[in-house]
Amino acid sequence: MDKNEFLPCWPEGWFNDFVRHIRSEHLSVHPETGILYGKLARILNISKKNIVLTAGSDGAIRSAFDVFVQPGDEVVMLSPTFAMYYIYAQIYGAKIVEVHYDGKLHLESADIIKSLNRKTKLVAIANPNSPTGTVIKEKNLLKIIEKASRSGATVLVDEAYYPFYKNSMIDFIDKFDNLIITRTFSKAAGLAGMRVGFAASNRKIAKLLLSVKPMYEITTLSTYLAEYILDHYNRIFEYAARTRHGKEYLANFFTSKGYEVFRGFANFLHVNFGRRKKEITGYLKRHNVLFKQGFAHPALRRFSRFTVGPEESIKPFIEIFNGFDKRHKK
Repeated sequence: MDKNEFLPCWPEGWFNDFVRHIRSEHLSVHPETGILYGKLARILNISKKNIVLTAGSDGAIRSAFDVFVQPGDEVVMLSPTFAMYYIYAQIYGAKIVEVHYDGKLHLESADIIKSLNRKTKLVAIANPNSPTGTVIKEKNLLKIIEKASRSGATVLVDEAYYPFYKNSMIDFIDKFDNLIITRTFSKAAGLAGMRVGFAASNRKIAKLLLSVKPMYEITTLSTYLAEYILDHYNRIFEYAARTRHGKEYLANFFTSKGYEVFRGFANFLHVNFGRRKKEITGYLKRHNVLFKQGFAHPALRRFSRFTVGPEESIKPFIEIFNGFDKRHKK
């Protein structure tokens, strides 16, 4: 429950159905991505020329840095946020400009706008954000994109947690000269191990992103798996809906125990165990429950984070946690 992956593993029926169609050439030949580009374009209702396949959304993010960031440029990002934004900014010699969440996990979008100037070249916004699970509403994102355009900066909106949060900015890619949307197949599609993602933007930016892509964007097997997912695209939304239900199930369990819960909009939630944190987290670790804690940022320091999935995937954890309560009462 620590890496915000698909919980549990793929259903056996999906996996067996896919395996029946694997052929040896899926392992031995170079990838042909044309069919995947076409399927993705039809589902997103955009042109293939607006899309760039990448090795996870991480690959799309790095391509954006490749194209738009030079040493000394400023990169604006939320804090805390996805760690790779910081790493790429450092790799490319950029100055990091952080806009911080407060102790209530609130962030003013107006502060992002105030941070933009002629030195800003990239604004990286994960929406929902990780690790906070918070979102910036569409009307505020539009204000940020408009101001960034006037400043000569590109805005990357990272939608890795779509469709756990169903609002998207993808319909705006042709309405702005500076907007990139990135998504991944790693979360709701359950392909974290196959590294499939993409960037969507206007044709000018998409062409720039293609100019820095590796020879082959993803593997042959990854291509075939992504096609399989798109052929059963409704499953992504079904899983997201079941995960939202599972999150409510787990959140209600924790609140019934008297713990503070921050639900957020992604496939994870945060729990404040208060004075019992050390005792509880130690117990969970001894029972091989993997989860995220030890956040350095003050906004999250009091929390432990748990990846969620459908209700049936949460029940084994609840049984373990109830074991702590029984032991404590004794």
